[in-house]
Amino acid sequence: MHPDWLGSPQHFVGGAFAAALAIVVAARLGVRGRLLLAVLGLGVAMTAETVVELAEYAFRIAHATAYYDTIADLAATLAGALAGAVAAAFAVSARRAGAR
Repeated sequence: MHPDWLGSPQHFVGGAFAAALAIVVAARLGVRGRLLLAVLGLGVAMTAETVVELAEYAFRIAHATAYYDTIADLAATLAGALAGAVAAAFAVSARRAGAR
């Protein structure tokens, strides 16, 4: 058995959206700095994914019993969160720079 790295695109997309949403909300609340925003977005996305994986385990979802599936899901979410965090952090800071 091996991880199916491309089998769960919803984890990549979900990670990207969670990170981007966290960054946009944090920026509107006054958080400054690309790195801080990006790290915040990553943290929110990975925390949400951990909750999802724990819920899958608790409910014993049949297709989510394999260790490799969980690792692949976490990796896909992390990749999406990185992409979303970088894009959103740069978009927010560029918007602020243009508003000056």
